[in-house]
Amino acid sequence: MANIQVLLLAFHPNLDDVLDPQIVEFDTTIKDEFGQFILANSITLTPGTITISNNNGRFRVHAITKEAAGGVPGDMQDKVARVIS
Repeated sequence: MANIQVLLLAFHPNLDDVLDPQIVEFDTTIKDEFGQFILANSITLTPGTITISNNNGRFRVHAITKEAAGGVPGDMQDKVARVIS
């Protein structure tokens, strides 16, 4: 879905009308440093989002739209937690 959303944004005739960049901050429940690394990369690999920083489990993520911001961390955190445990 994220791929399609970014594709539609890229070809939107009035890009300024649809872009709504957001910074999202959240504390992760993942305590393991490697798990946090995997989570940060998973977020960055999702189109429309980039992990800006991780400071002791406090993530800052840039999202290209409000909809993309609403999906952070979403179920990605739970999926990573299941994989690393």
